[in-house]
Amino acid sequence: MGEKGAFYSWKYKHYFKFVETKGKNIIVQCVLCPGDKRFSTAKSSNLSKHLKGQHSAVRLVEKAGSVPDTDSDSSFPATKQLRLDFSSQLVSGENLKKLVAAYIVEEMLPISTVDSPSFRGLIDKIRTRNNAGLPQRKEYATMEANLRAALQAVNFVSTTADFWTSHNKSYMGVTIHWFNPCTLQRKTAALACKRIRGRHTYDVIASELEQIHSSSGVLNKVVATVTDNGSNFVKAFKTYQHVSESDDDEEEAEEGITFTDITEAPSTVNEEDNQLTLPPHYRCASHTLSLVSTSDVEKFITENTNTRAVYRVSIAKCTALWTKASRSTAASEHVEDVSQRKLLVPASTRWNSYFEAVSRITEIPMNDLNTLCNKLEVKCFNEKENQFLMEYCTSMKPLTAALDILQGDNCSYGALIPTLEVLMTKTLSTKDTLSRMTAGLPDVIVKVCPMHYLITCRPNIYIKKTFIFSNFYLGGIVLTPRRNRLSDRRFEMLLLMRYNHCFSSSNPIDPEN
Repeated sequence: MGEKGAFYSWKYKHYFKFVETKGKNIIVQCVLCPGDKRFSTAKSSNLSKHLKGQHSAVRLVEKAGSVPDTDSDSSFPATKQLRLDFSSQLVSGENLKKLVAAYIVEEMLPISTVDSPSFRGLIDKIRTRNNAGLPQRKEYATMEANLRAALQAVNFVSTTADFWTSHNKSYMGVTIHWFNPCTLQRKTAALACKRIRGRHTYDVIASELEQIHSSSGVLNKVVATVTDNGSNFVKAFKTYQHVSESDDDEEEAEEGITFTDITEAPSTVNEEDNQLTLPPHYRCASHTLSLVSTSDVEKFITENTNTRAVYRVSIAKCTALWTKASRSTAASEHVEDVSQRKLLVPASTRWNSYFEAVSRITEIPMNDLNTLCNKLEVKCFNEKENQFLMEYCTSMKPLTAALDILQGDNCSYGALIPTLEVLMTKTLSTKDTLSRMTAGLPDVIVKVCPMHYLITCRPNIYIKKTFIFSNFYLGGIVLTPRRNRLSDRRFEMLLLMRYNHCFSSSNPIDPEN
């Protein structure tokens, strides 16, 4: 070890203050001498002579546990290298169970992994404070019991539902949201990720959703269900949603203002005709805004004589670039050589990816862009088309930012109206930077956003029991299968445990939370 480390092991080092290291020597300051008296030395004997000669009247006290020194011309005593002691770092049996279970769940491994002799032999080599066993398959039952206990303590909940397809299999995901009655913290958990076979018709959706609510014990507690704007979801709730006569009278009396009593809202089964009855339906705000960008804005552009032709031609050229770059390795290499970046290919189910893909093309200088088009044998962009794409991205950027906020995992109902207000303000502020070609686009976005929101999300709803629920579906963020060899039921068990953070401190259904 260096001079500094040797100095700290000397028995009289507390009478000196270490300043710095200079070459092979160290600079120290004597704390007994008045003023700022420093010494440069590489030997302990020099410092010992100073103490005996200048401070002989002081009774020197050795520091406990230090190595004795001599007055010889030896260097500072070398310190021994410390050894890491793992004997005291034992893992508790409960922590070991959680770590192993989290590994199985996060990696989406078969549950039978814990039964493997080789895996158990590996875990047995980990020293624990007590002879702890591996987690058993009852962990899911424990999570399910904790979730039921948490839901029994609340009177009102809201759910979300979504369909998606992965690996040629269709799944229906349902999440549930509620407030902790003691702490008023917002809680979220996954209820189901169920394999759905056959067509996703409205009656199948209604039956499955009612069965999931019933099996979870919240059939009479659901005050609203949030979904996307899919026609099958819309028809299911339109057909099976119960509308009381008192609600109709209130709507007429208040001239369009809707009053909903959550005591009458929960889903039930109509005993008279044995027909399903679903809770009130709300459409996802972020999905509705996506429709604004994909339908209303496109409708304005295609119906406007100033933008129809240039829009179709420029987007066709962009599509040709995306197709070439995604299907040919040589074309992809040409893109990297010219722009030093790859082109983004838009996804059909996410409008933000379309905006980002167009924006990536506009970031390439026009000369380089046309050079790339020549190499890929695609028609070049003219100045008008390039200007249109840049102005299109400028006017649509606030909408993209709003979607990113509303699609966030922790976005609550209270963030919706402020986000829409900021969206409209920033969209209108882009008008000064636009040419006559796209000057009307910000007005269209501002005009259709409140209209869609009033029609589908209904911000003017008043809930008599002062209960606010989430207005965003989370089914889309439930993960897709990573192991096709898992059965549908085991995959659902692993996914629910992973989504509900069963083995982490953020577990929303932990009784201690």
